Amino acid sequence: MFDTMVESTSHIEDTKRRSAFMAGTFVIWVIGFTALVIWQVWTAATELSQAANDVTLLAPPPPPPPPPPPPPAAATSAPQTKAPVIDDTFTAPKEVPKEIKEIPKQAQLRSRVGDAGSSGAAGMVGGVPGGVPGGVPGGVPGGVPGSTGDAAPPPPPDPPKDTQVQSGPVRRSEGVLRGSAINRVQPDYPAVAKSARIQGDVVVEIVINEQGEVVSARAVSGPALLQQAAVSAARRWTFKPTILNGQPVKVAGAITFRFVLN
Repeated sequence: MFDTMVESTSHIEDTKRRSAFMAGTFVIWVIGFTALVIWQVWTAATELSQAANDVTLLAPPPPPPPPPPPPPAAATSAPQTKAPVIDDTFTAPKEVPKEIKEIPKQAQLRSRVGDAGSSGAAGMVGGVPGGVPGGVPGGVPGGVPGSTGDAAPPPPPDPPKDTQVQSGPVRRSEGVLRGSAINRVQPDYPAVAKSARIQGDVVVEIVINEQGEVVSARAVSGPALLQQAAVSAARRWTFKPTILNGQPVKVAGAITFRFVLN
């Protein structure tokens, strides 16, 4: 039944009309979209060109180069003053002197300057041309202020005196004292301390005179029952004299005595 159906003419025309409408609409959309893209690209290019022109106008021009430096002025040489001419001619004496004394060079120099000053070359107000500012009257042009010429130099200062030897005793360690000891005496163990089973170390402070003899001894630490025996033994020690700066001196130090029960 459906195989023998015949499509009507009105339906075919309607289909063609729709197809033509769709094709025309598609073409219009393509043309419009293309025109929109071209317009946007052209507008962006115009804005970029205008922005570049604005930046170019806003940027300040580079500063001009500085002018060349002026040529150096020609150095003017100061007028040089000539030193006064001193007459060094020798005039023979009329009579032969009996004694000939040697005149120091400093006196000769001052006499020559004095002669020149009498003629107006020295001793003038404002100084001598070619002299040094701050010079003393009687000097020579080109001299050094404060110098004494050919005079003898001042004597050297006195050498420092030898330092005095220390009056008090010199402190020495126990190792040094034991190394310089000539006679060592061991203390006797007190019977009272031995019966009480007391033992320990006793430190005795001693002072040795210039001859190496113990002149003072006192216990500074240790059991009380053992201190007297340690002090008595320390007083009998003898030492080598201590030499400091070539002279014997007193020495102070400490000795430790150890009491141990067998």
